[in-house]
Parts: sequence; C-alpha cells; structure tokens
Amino acid sequence: MLSIDKEKKIKEKIQEITGIEHDIKKPINYDSIKHIRFYTINKILIISSSKDYNILEQNGQLTDLLREWCSINLRENPPLIKHCEKKTESLNCIKNDNFDIIIIFDNTLNPLIEELSKNIKKFKQIPVILLTSNVNKIHKVIEKKYANIDKVFYWNNESRVILNIIQYFEDLINIEKSSPTDFKKCILFIDSSIKDYSNYFLIINEEISSYLEKIIDDELNLEQKIMRIKRRPFFLHAEDFNKGILLFEKYKDDLICVIINEKLDGQDINKSDGIEIAEKIIKYNPNLPILILSSDELKIERFSNKNFKIISNNNKIKFCNFIKESLGFTEFSLKDEKTEKIYQIKNIGNLENAIDTLDNKVVFKHAKQNIFSTWLKNLGEIEFANKCLLLENNENDEENLKKQMKNLIEEYHYSLKLESISKFSRKSEDLIIKISRIGEGPLGGKARGLAFIGNLISNYQIDEMFPGLRMNLPRSIILSTDIFDMFIYQNNLNTLDFNNLSDERIAAIFMEKSLPAIVLGDLRAFIKNTRKPLIVRSSGLLEDSLMHPFAGIYESVLFPNESWEDNTRFQEICNSIKYVYASTFFEKARTYIKNTSKKVGDEKMAIIIQEVVGERHDEFFYPSISGVAKSYNYYPSGPCKPEEGIVYLAVGLGKSIVDGGSSFAFCPEKPAAPLFGTPLEYMKYAQTKFYALNLKSIYKFSNFNEEISLEKLNVDITKKYGILDKIVSTYIPQDEKLYPGLSENGYIVVDFAPIVNLNSIPLVKAINLLLKISEIALGCPVEIEFALNLPKEESKPAELFILQIRNMIAQDKKIEINIEEIPREITIFYSENSLGNRIIEDIKDIIYVDQDVFDLSNSNQVVNQIKNVNKKLMEEKKPYILVGPGRWGSTDPWLGIPVIWSDIAGAKVIVETPYKERHIDPSQGSHFFHDMIASQVVYLIIKKENDIDWGWIKKQKIIEQTEFIKHIKTVKPLKAIVDGLIGKGIIVEQDLKRYCKK
Repeated sequence: MLSIDKEKKIKEKIQEITGIEHDIKKPINYDSIKHIRFYTINKILIISSSKDYNILEQNGQLTDLLREWCSINLRENPPLIKHCEKKTESLNCIKNDNFDIIIIFDNTLNPLIEELSKNIKKFKQIPVILLTSNVNKIHKVIEKKYANIDKVFYWNNESRVILNIIQYFEDLINIEKSSPTDFKKCILFIDSSIKDYSNYFLIINEEISSYLEKIIDDELNLEQKIMRIKRRPFFLHAEDFNKGILLFEKYKDDLICVIINEKLDGQDINKSDGIEIAEKIIKYNPNLPILILSSDELKIERFSNKNFKIISNNNKIKFCNFIKESLGFTEFSLKDEKTEKIYQIKNIGNLENAIDTLDNKVVFKHAKQNIFSTWLKNLGEIEFANKCLLLENNENDEENLKKQMKNLIEEYHYSLKLESISKFSRKSEDLIIKISRIGEGPLGGKARGLAFIGNLISNYQIDEMFPGLRMNLPRSIILSTDIFDMFIYQNNLNTLDFNNLSDERIAAIFMEKSLPAIVLGDLRAFIKNTRKPLIVRSSGLLEDSLMHPFAGIYESVLFPNESWEDNTRFQEICNSIKYVYASTFFEKARTYIKNTSKKVGDEKMAIIIQEVVGERHDEFFYPSISGVAKSYNYYPSGPCKPEEGIVYLAVGLGKSIVDGGSSFAFCPEKPAAPLFGTPLEYMKYAQTKFYALNLKSIYKFSNFNEEISLEKLNVDITKKYGILDKIVSTYIPQDEKLYPGLSENGYIVVDFAPIVNLNSIPLVKAINLLLKISEIALGCPVEIEFALNLPKEESKPAELFILQIRNMIAQDKKIEINIEEIPREITIFYSENSLGNRIIEDIKDIIYVDQDVFDLSNSNQVVNQIKNVNKKLMEEKKPYILVGPGRWGSTDPWLGIPVIWSDIAGAKVIVETPYKERHIDPSQGSHFFHDMIASQVVYLIIKKENDIDWGWIKKQKIIEQTEFIKHIKTVKPLKAIVDGLIGKGIIVEQDLKRYCKK
C-alpha cells in the first residue's frame, strides 16, 4: 500500500510518459483460504443415540454455530458431520470413509464403548473423543477400561462443545507439527476435572474468538487476516502434574499464560500440586502470568510476584479478565499534548495517521515504553513488531525515530503486497501461475523484488500501455528460507567450521546431503511440467534487500533442462539448489559479509527457480536482447543528467552486462544523445560476441557455476534467425556515419538503433516508465534487469520480461568541503568524473599497480596479488586506497583488472587511472558496480596522467612489493573527498578546514 502522495506521483508520471490517464486497478482478491498452513478438521463422525444427536442439532443450532465459527476463522466450509447410531453401521462408515475425528456420546457408561473404541483404533489411528454428562462415574473407569479414548469432554446439552473439540484437536496436531523455531503463542491449562476443563475450554475459546474479531478489521486484506488467524494462541491442556510439567518444559518459551487448578488427580498427588507447578514456572519465568483456580481461600503472602493470581473456581468474570490481559491490548490511545486531541489506535492505518501529525516527543515517549512493538506483537504482526522493537531500543534521536517509524510502516505496507505470492500447487490448472512459493518462511531479497515489480505492473496496468510490446515476468518457483533452515539443521551442517574448508569441499559436503522431504514432491511436479532451461538463483534475506544489497555474492546455476528423463532433470534441480545453498558459506560470501555489520549466520537463503527467458535457435538458447536499467546514472555525459538514468543493452544472455563486458548504453530520457563519442570510436568497443546457453552442454557436479553451460557466439549468427537487422546499424566509411538497419555495404555495428532511435518497439518508453514509478514507490534509485524476445513475425508483439529489481542505495549526504577551491598542487589524486558522495578519512594504506612494469596482458596475474594483500589488510582492519589502470571489475582483462568484489572488499577508495593514454569506457559490471555503491566505496576516474602525483606516491614507504603491485604506507593519514553534486573527487594528505563551505 503506497501513500496517497506516491500514488499521485505515479499516476502523474504515467500520464507524462505515456499520455494515458487511468484509475488504479483494485488489489487482486487472492484466493488464499486453501493455502492455510494449519491442519484442519474437515470430516467428523458422531456416534450417538438419535435423541442425543437431535438435542445437539436442535433447530439447526450446531449448523449455525459452525458457520459462525468458520466466519470468524475465515474457513470456507464448516466440517462435514456424519451421524451413526449403531455399532455395525459406525464401523462400516469408518472402514469406507476418511474421518478426522470420531465423537462418541454416552450418558450411561455403556460397556460397548470399550469394544467400539478398540475396534476403531484397529482400523485407523484417529482421535476418538468421549462426550458424557456422567463425569462422576467416568473418572473411576477411564484409565482402566477406556484406554483407546483420546479425550473425554463433559456435555451439558450445549452444542458449542463440538467447537471446543475441533479447536482443541486442530491445535494439538498443529503444534506437534510445528518447528521449534516457529513463532507460537500458547495458553497452558492444567486441570484434571473433566467438567471444569470442559467449561473453561468454552470460556477460553469465546475470549479468543472475541480477540480475533478485534484484530481482524476491515482495513486488512484476506492475506493479512489469515496471517493473524494463523498466529492465534494455541490451547494446551494437561490432566495431571507430570503432563503439566512436560508441556511446560516443551513450550515454556512460547507461553503467554498458565492456568492451574489447585487440586489435581493422579498418583502420589496431594493438595499442593498446582501450587508446586506454579512455583517451578515462576522460578523459570517470573514475568509469566499464572492463575490458580481454588475451591478454598488460599493465602498468597509467599507469592510476592505481581503476575501470580488466585481466584475462586467459579469466578467467571475474573477468569475472563485474566485471559483478556494475557492476550494483550489490541488498541490504545495517543494524545497530542499541544492540541489535546486524542488518537484512538485500533489498526495500523490509525497509527500511520497519528504518527504523521503527532509531535516527535509524543512518538518518542511511547516508543521508549515499547508501546508500539508490544501492540504489534499482540496483533500477530511479529516481523513488524521485531523491527519496531529494535528501533525503539536503539534510536535516541526524536526526529529520526519518528522518521524511521514512518519508514517501517511504509515497508510493512510494501511487504504485504509481496505476501500475495501463491503457494505452489501441483494441480494442472495452477501450474501456469507466474510466481509461486514452496514453504512458509520469508522469500528473500530477489524474490520480494520480483513480487513487488509484478504487483506494480499489474496494479497500474503497465502491461497494457505499449502497443507492440507485451510485459511479463518469467515463471518462477521460490523456496522460502525455512526450507534452507530445515536443510541445514536436518543434515547437521550448522556444526561445521566453514572457515577451515575450501569452497570445493563445502560444495561436496552439501551435495552429499538430502533436501527436506516436504519439498521433493513439489519439485518433481514442477520439473515434470517444464522443459525450458532453468536458472537456480539465490534470494537471501540480506541479498538485494531494500537497505542492504548483496548483489552477485552467491552462486547461480544455469542448466539446459533437456533430458527426456524426468528423474535426471529432478536430480539436476536438487543438486543446483544444494550448490546455491552451499555458496552461502563460500569464501567470497564470507569475505564480503565480514566487511559489513552482518555475520554469515545472519543470512537465510531462499531460492528462485526461474525459467530462462529466450528462444531456441538450433542447439542454443538465448533472448534477443538483455538489459540493465538504472534510474540514477553515476557517470552522466553530454546533455544527460544523473537523475535521468542509464540503460545498458546487449545481444543474448545478460552476462555480458552484469560482468562489465561490451554493451550499448543510452539515457532513457534522451535516447538519441550519443554517450560514446564518434561512431568510429564506439565501433572499437561495440559488441561482437554474445553469450548463449548450449542446450547440449554436459551437466557437471564438480564445478557448478553459471558459465558451465554458456558459450560465446559471434553476433553475425543471429542474422539467420531474423534478429540482426532489428538491432544493428551499418557504418559507411565514406560518410563516417551509422545508418540504422542492415546493409550490404559497410560494417555492422550493434547499437540497437532501430529500437532506441527509431522506436520500432516501445522499449525505451516502457523501461523509462518502470524506472520512474519504481523509484517513486521504493523512495530510492532502482536497478532493473530485463530480457526481450523479438517477434519472428511483424504482426506479433515483442515480449519484455522483468527478471529482477533492486535498489541502488542513494548517497545524499551534503559535502561540507569545497573541492573547487582546493589548490591542485596539494592534491595527490584529482578526478572530474567521480562516483559517490562522501568523505573518507584516516587512510594510510595504498595498493597500486606499478604501470612502469604492467601491461594489460598481465591483468589476470594481478588479481591474486591484490587479493592476497587485501586479505591481510582486512584481517588487520585497515582500509586502503586501490589504484590501477582501466576498468575495475571487468571480466575482459584487456579493459582492466578482472577482480570480483570479494578480492578487493577492504578498499574504501578505488582509483581508475589512464592506461597509456588509452580511453576506456567507464561503465561497470552490474554486480561489481552495485556492490561498490552498497559498500559506500568512492570511485575516482582519472583521465590525465598529470592529475596524479606519481612523484609523491613513489616516495612513500613500501610495505610489500610483488611483480606488478606495490603496497605503500603514508606518514600522514589521507582524506578522500567526493562531491556527488559536481562529480568531482580528490585525495589529499592535509587538514582542509579553511576550505569548508560557508
């Protein structure tokens, strides 16, 4: 849910770019009832006399109660009830049908009950419940004769007892199926009196229903309502001392309250057993509310704990109040101290409106009392509550706290959009759903981004705005993070010391293990119904998140998925998942995370299994075009402004772009403005080869990565598939010009002019619109990866697929030093084309490539030399300046040093120097570039040798020297200053206070 202001800006931007004015599409009504994760009782067999059943169902009372209960719990249909009167009839029903529970009525202690319950258990192990009004006699025989009865309930002709039974057994089975790490709220009731606990069950369930009605308000959509219902308290019951202790030990950290009858039945039991349990509980958790039900007046002087209460066994009002208090407050008020206005907070919309207008002090005061986080937890908004609690405890600035609270509320609305991802279904009619999930945990950064952009396209009908262009998402299956947790813990991988294992050894260990059994059936169903190539990608909680991007840190696996054997392809996908899981602990990931405030253990890995976008061309598979679009351009040139963005296009798969290879760049606001100088200059760097998936490549287990199945092909090969003439221009030497299209006379140059300049397909407008509205929605610059399939027939539309979106981390601090007033003679490095916007101080270490001996043919050798020094400096926690020729992070060693981010993760300043007067286009590989921005590293591009004081550099003390690099240490600390507003940066060694801006 976006703010009204953002909605307005998006609508205005849509009209500005497309000329279309329209109403926003209403949110999709997701059918999520069938996706409730809790076990539900759907069919009940009642064995009773006709008289008893008629009393139960008198005037449709039971039917009405079940409908009301379903309405509160958002159940589509009430359980089906089958009634049998005779023993033979009952056993036949049980043989021929599948019942979830069986309820036997008896008021006379019929001796047939023992035989009947025994026969039932012979057929099926399902719960058998005895419903009786003769509790005095039943106590005497229950343990001896009714061993096959799972639970006895007291019946006083009240139909509501059936709801009690359903709720009790659903809770019992669901909590047994839950993971110890799942969030749960539990009420523990210890009472051996059948009559008492049956009556109190009714009261507790009534209070829980009332509580649900309060937290399920009209502001919520169906997904939110179901989520809150799922988190309602579980009801646990123990009939004696020992069972009570066992339940407490098992669920002691999940309890919200404990209710104990002072008197308990059982062996070696005396009057003080209830009190003894209470004392044990108080000793473990003094803050846990405890209620003792007593038939006598007890003195409670020895219980000084304020959370300990004793009431009479028949005091319903006090009992109800205790349950209400334990469930927690569901509304509260905030008072504006200036206007005296009181804001009633019943839902998150109320809270958002109040925080918008309330004074910072009021918000701060309530935050420091943990009012907001406690209230959110009471509503069942656990993830939101946990984030809120961190903010309440750690933020001490009133203005910032209010601002961050508003951001949290907006992030909450954003995340709700993402929860609408459908649960994976094996039904044939559901197999075409674009995005679905397996598992119940979080989806990770990439998956959340996919869901976000999908909702944005759908809600604003963007896919309908561009004639000749269809917009879509590739079909994707997401394995949520709880599957990762299961895999790690079920295989005892959490006990390994990954720091002492190589990447190859880690991968081998993971490959030997088995995925959790609960995902295997779904994976088989998925793989059986797709023959397209697949890419298995990471989607970590830290990776590509809204505030902390971790782009390109984990591995991906791309494979053809060509085998005719379903089992072979199933094994391929399982092994691919395990390899991506393993990459969480690879050296690259550990090194990267080490240089942040995070720990490797903080990462929880979700997985995206995505159909590769493209078409088959003989034995190869690839899209016509791949692209990366950024809403903010840190390298503006000519008439283009940074905020107008930049788009990179390449033929084939997108590896060429994200790794910093050859691509074509343009500004989406000014697509005709040249960014590459003269046509002749651009031709030197234009794309001549592209990446394609080889469908005949052999699947390898030992050396997984994205490149195993890739092959580089000449661009010319696309001519026979009708692609080349739609993406190239022809250079005519005598005219010194590029002409869009394919011509026999001249040189072919990939510049996408038919699309970018002639608008043969409205790609530029579509991408520009997506960038602008995504930036508005997320509140920061964004980066979008996409792929395009060109039509083989003119009458058919092109297909644009959005692969992922992530934020770019805007840097908006004001630089208080005026770079333009600093004398050039005191600068060590001076750049008029710099990336970033910050001041970095106290750096004494520099690693630089010695250009006196270096040649680009040695680029690959330099990588390991830099990597080794980087590792030492990171271990010593010493940031450094990295200096070298050409484009850092390029996979093409002839353009620069082909490092990956983890090789240089300790650098805080990177300097790109000229190489033998050769100008190299300063574009960056998408992952390298993104990680650099996310790590707040500044990047200086220097085009002239005299902008570097090599004389000063060579006078510094050499700490370490290899064949091509030198590590030096300065006497005085250095300061790097980059002003993003003017795009200039310097590195100096002295105090610059006199140059501070007035």
